[in-house]
Amino acid sequence: MLKRHKSLSATRGPKSAPVVSNLEEVPKSVSHWKLKDVLKLPSQKAANSESQSPGLSANLIVTAPPTASSEETTVGRCNCCAALLTYPSKAQKFRCSICNSTNVSSKPPTEDPKNEVPHLISSKYIKKLIDACLRDAEVPLSEDRKKSIHEVFEPLSTYLYRAFKSYICLNNSFRIKKSSKKAHYSTSNLDLDDIRNAFGMLLRLPTKRPLYNALCGASEGLKRVYIFNQEDPRALLRVLILLEIPFLPKCLSTQVVDAKMIRSMVDVPEIKALCYDILKRCLGILAYCHNSSSNNYYASWFSKFPAQDFSNKIDLINLYITFHLKKYFYVANNPQLSRSKSVPTAVPVMRRRHSNDEYLDTLNLKEDLDMDASREVPEPLLLPLQLLSAKHHKPSETKINIHQYGNDWHIKTAAMVLNTFLKANSIREHSIDLSSFYNSLVDFVNMKLDFDTWQLDTKKSQSTVDPLRSELQTVLEYIHGTTSRSLGEKASYYFCQYPFLISLGGKISILEYEARKKMERKAEEAFINSLDKRIAFDVYFRVKVRREYIVQDSLHSLKTNSNNLKKSLRVQFINEPGVDAGGLKKEWFLLLTKAILHPLAQMFYNVEDSNLLWFNVKPLDNIEIYYLFGAILGLAIYNSTILELKFPLAFYKILLGKQVDLNNYKELFPVSFRNLMKLKGYNDEELEAIGITFEVSFKDSFGKVYTRELLPGGSSKTVTSANLDLYIEKYTKFFMSDGISKQIDALARGFINVVGGNGLSLFLSEEIRLLLCGSDEKVDIEILKSVTKYVGWETPEVAQNSTIVQWFWEYMEQMSLGDQKKLLVFVTGSDRVPATGIQNLKFKISLLDKGRDTNRLPVAHTCFNEIALYNYQSKQKFKDKLDLAVHESSGFGIK
Repeated sequence: MLKRHKSLSATRGPKSAPVVSNLEEVPKSVSHWKLKDVLKLPSQKAANSESQSPGLSANLIVTAPPTASSEETTVGRCNCCAALLTYPSKAQKFRCSICNSTNVSSKPPTEDPKNEVPHLISSKYIKKLIDACLRDAEVPLSEDRKKSIHEVFEPLSTYLYRAFKSYICLNNSFRIKKSSKKAHYSTSNLDLDDIRNAFGMLLRLPTKRPLYNALCGASEGLKRVYIFNQEDPRALLRVLILLEIPFLPKCLSTQVVDAKMIRSMVDVPEIKALCYDILKRCLGILAYCHNSSSNNYYASWFSKFPAQDFSNKIDLINLYITFHLKKYFYVANNPQLSRSKSVPTAVPVMRRRHSNDEYLDTLNLKEDLDMDASREVPEPLLLPLQLLSAKHHKPSETKINIHQYGNDWHIKTAAMVLNTFLKANSIREHSIDLSSFYNSLVDFVNMKLDFDTWQLDTKKSQSTVDPLRSELQTVLEYIHGTTSRSLGEKASYYFCQYPFLISLGGKISILEYEARKKMERKAEEAFINSLDKRIAFDVYFRVKVRREYIVQDSLHSLKTNSNNLKKSLRVQFINEPGVDAGGLKKEWFLLLTKAILHPLAQMFYNVEDSNLLWFNVKPLDNIEIYYLFGAILGLAIYNSTILELKFPLAFYKILLGKQVDLNNYKELFPVSFRNLMKLKGYNDEELEAIGITFEVSFKDSFGKVYTRELLPGGSSKTVTSANLDLYIEKYTKFFMSDGISKQIDALARGFINVVGGNGLSLFLSEEIRLLLCGSDEKVDIEILKSVTKYVGWETPEVAQNSTIVQWFWEYMEQMSLGDQKKLLVFVTGSDRVPATGIQNLKFKISLLDKGRDTNRLPVAHTCFNEIALYNYQSKQKFKDKLDLAVHESSGFGIK
C-alpha cells in the first residue's frame, strides 16, 4: 500500500527547485486522511508522514504544533501549480511539495506596520542610486585600497534584493499615478516602459550583481503565495511587472553557450535560471485567477497593449509551452531511455559551486556570489544534452502521448494564461490572427488519443458535479486498487481543453477522425441490416438533382438520407452524363449556394452599411430552407469545398451555438450602432423630446413595414436614461437573435446534424469562417511551385526545366493580385486558397498533345485543380491563349 501511494508523485509532473526561504523549520506532518467532508467517505489513516504522496500532501509550516492526533484535514489546491493538497485546517501556511511555494491563508499585506518596506522601485530611483554609487566610488577605502566593483554597487544590490522580494514594495512600484482608489478596466496603472528601462539600466552596469540580486529577490518573493478570493486585480500587479522583464525569452533558449563566448549578461546561466523560475511562477500564480472576476481586468489590460507587445507576450508563453513539450518529444522518440538505467547527460543551467575561476572572472560573478554564501541559488534546470542540439529529431517521429504531458502543471498554467490573452484578443480594436496562438509542437502530440481521453473523462465528469470530488475519488480508487487503469492515464488537462493551441489542420483531422468513427459504426450496422434485407450497401451519400429544381431536390435528398450525411459525397445532375470526381460536387455547392443567397429567395438580405448578408426577419419561403443551408455548410466542411459567402462573424458564432454580442451588431450595422451610442449622451429631456418607445420597426422584401414590441407593453413604455441600456440591449438582440430565432434554430440544426460532435467545439467562429470561405491571403508563388505536381513529362525535374512551365510561372508572377485570383478560379473553381494555407492546395500542371504546337486554348480540370497546357511555339502566343482562357471562360465554355 505504501509503495503504491508513493508512486503517485510521479504522475504529478516534475518537481521544482528547493525553496530558499527564511521560514521556520518544517515539522513532520501528523495529519490524517480525513476526506469525509469532501467525499462523505470514512477517514483514512496514514501510517506516517513519509507514506503520503508528495503530489497529494503539503509540507506544513504551522505556528503551533497540533494539539491532537486527530486534527481535521483540509483538501485544497496550491495557488501556484494547482496541485491537489491536504493540510491541517488550522495551519496558517503550508508549502507545496510540487512547486515549492509557500501558501499563506491570508490576504496579502497592504501596509507595513514596522515601516521596513524599501523605497518604491522606478527607473528614476534606480538611476539615482547608481549615480550615488558612482560618486562613492571616487572615495577610496584607504590609501592603498580602492573599492571593488562589488563594493561600489553594494548599496544598489542590497536595495534591489529587498525591494523585489517585498510584496508591498514591488506591487506598488512602477505606477503611472501614485494612488488609485479602485481598479479600472481601461488601464493597469503600470508604466510598462519604465519597467523595461529599469532593467535596461541594470543590464548596462559593469557588474552583474545588481541584476542578479533583483532577480533573486523577485524569485524569493514569488515563492510566497496568498490564499484568498482574488477579486481585486491589483493584488497581482507584481506578477504583471515581472512579466515585463525584457529578456525573459532568453531563459527558454536551449542553445549551449561556451563560457568564453558569453558577451551579454542575459546569457549567464545563473541569470537564465532565475528568469525561468520567475516566469514559471508568474504564469502559475496568474493562472490561478482564471475563474475570478480579476481575470476580466487582466484581459482588458492586455487588450490595450500595442500590437507588437501583445504578440511578444503570446510568443513568450508559447515558447514556454514548447520548451516543456520538447522534453516529452525527445523521450517519445528515444524509448530506450525508459527501458534502460542510462539517463542522458544533463546540463545544469545553474551551478551552486564554481571551480573555474577564470570562467567566473569573465562573468564578474565569482566575487558577487562568494560574498553571500548563505543565500542559495535555485536548483539547476536540467535538460537532456541531446535536446540542446538543433538537430535533435527527424521529420518522421513518434508523437507525444498524453501520459507524458497530461500532468505537467507548467504546460497547463501557461495554457490557462494564454486563454486570457485569447479573450483579450477578442476585445482588441485590431485583433491579431488566430494562427499566432497555434503552437507548432502540438502538431507532434497524439491528438486522437488526447481527444478520445478527453471525451471519456468529460462523460464521467458529467455525472459528478464537483470536479475536486471526482479527482479525489480517482486517487482513492487507485490507492485501494479498485480502478482498472493507472493514475497516469488520468490527466489533469488535455490540449482539447485549450484548442487555440491546436493548428487548424490538427482540428480538421480531429473532426474527420470523429466523423469517420461515427460512420464506421453506422456502416457496420447498415451492412448487417443489408445482409438481413438482401439490399446492396452503398458507401456513398448520393445526391441526384435537377438543375431547374436544385433547391427542392437537394432538400429532399438531405431529409431522406439524414443518417448518411457523413459519407463521401457524390453528386449527379439528372439527365446529364458525367462522373463526379470532384467537379460535379463543386458545381452543386456553387449553384445551390447562389440559389439560396439570391435576393429573390428572400432568405437573406444585403446590409448596405456593411455590405454583409443577414437573415430576413420575414422570410418568404419555408423555414426548412434554412435547415438545408445549414446542412450544406456542414457538407462543405467535410468535403473541403470553399464557398463564396459574405456573412459577418456573428453568423459563424450562430453555427457553433455561441452567443452574439454588441460588437457583432457593430460589425453588421455600424451606422445604427453609432446612433444608439449617441443616445447615451442625451439627458431625460432630450430623450423625451425624441419620444422613443420599446418598439422596433422593420420591412419585408416587398417594403411592407412591421412593428414589434421589445417588451410586453413596450409601445407605451418610453425610453429614459434609467432604462436606456435595456433598450439598446433589447433593440440589438432583436435583429441579432430574438427576432430571427426560428431561422437561427433551423440553420444551426441543419449544420449540427452534419458536423455535430465534440470535435466541432474545438473550433472558434473565426476558424469556421476560414474553413468555409478559405483564406484571402496573397498567393505565394514559391510555395505553390513547391507543391505543384506535373503530368506528361518524364520526370518532375524535366517538367520544371521545360520552357512552357517556366513561361507559366513567369506569367503568374507578373499578374496582379486580381488576375491571380481569376487564374485560381479558372483552375480550381475558387479564388481563395485553403484555410490551412497555399501549401495544402493540390495543384497540377499537365502537358497536352505530346508537346505539339496548336491554336487551342489551355484546358482546366477543376475536379483535380489541374491546368493542361499545350507546347506553344512562342511566349506571346502562350500568353494570349492563357489570357483568353482565364478572362473569357465561363462554366465549361467561352462567354
